[in-house]
Amino acid sequence: MKIIQISDCHLFTDPQKNGYNNVNPFRSLKRILAEVKVHQPDVLLVTGDITGDGSGESYQHFSKLIQESKMDCQIAVIPGNHDDQSELKANILNEYLWLINPRLVLPNRWHIHLLDTQQQHTIGQISEVSLTFLSKYLSLHPNDYHLIAAHHHPIPCGGWMDKHEWTNRQNFNAVVTEHKSVRAVVYGHIHMAIEQYRDQCLYLACPSTCWQFANKEYFATTDLMPGYRVINLQENGQISTSIHRLEKKI
Repeated sequence: MKIIQISDCHLFTDPQKNGYNNVNPFRSLKRILAEVKVHQPDVLLVTGDITGDGSGESYQHFSKLIQESKMDCQIAVIPGNHDDQSELKANILNEYLWLINPRLVLPNRWHIHLLDTQQQHTIGQISEVSLTFLSKYLSLHPNDYHLIAAHHHPIPCGGWMDKHEWTNRQNFNAVVTEHKSVRAVVYGHIHMAIEQYRDQCLYLACPSTCWQFANKEYFATTDLMPGYRVINLQENGQISTSIHRLEKKI
């Protein structure tokens, strides 16, 4: 099964507005969705921060671009710290949202779990109710394979984005360590691509579909192009993954 993860679209009310590094998030997302369609994914996984300004119009732009791309796959959306959940529900199809479908059960024994780590401002947290529910579900399916999607980064990146942390990530990571059937955790938030194994689990960060952050002590961006992550979930529980980026300036 092929999963494509996009994250941190940061769309504005005005589709002509540029952001950091003079990147236009509307145009970059449109180009990325065109590339994603060529991959023919089974699932498009959107790990938060669709909006850059919290406006209903920004979500309408996202929905329009998804519709125009004629994406023929399941679509799953979770919120990021910038997202307005009431606007998400008002402007994006319910069937895409984690609220309606908190997990996707794939035909090759893989389960994708969609978590809400939105808490306050840029800080993330998963509720104890959600964490308990996740742990119980994993206990019921120990012989299948599990991928967990969140917005905030559950492990430190080593740079300035660690100030915008997931406050109870230790509790979450303890659940991941306990359940060996969890093969991967994917996330956004940090606008960069990182791959790191912890115990049996692969932790995967995703580049942004707009501007990219530099992993330095203080705020900085890089000249890397907008990108997305391709994840192949194999029937034997193995994972292969790659990062793809736009080739030309937007």
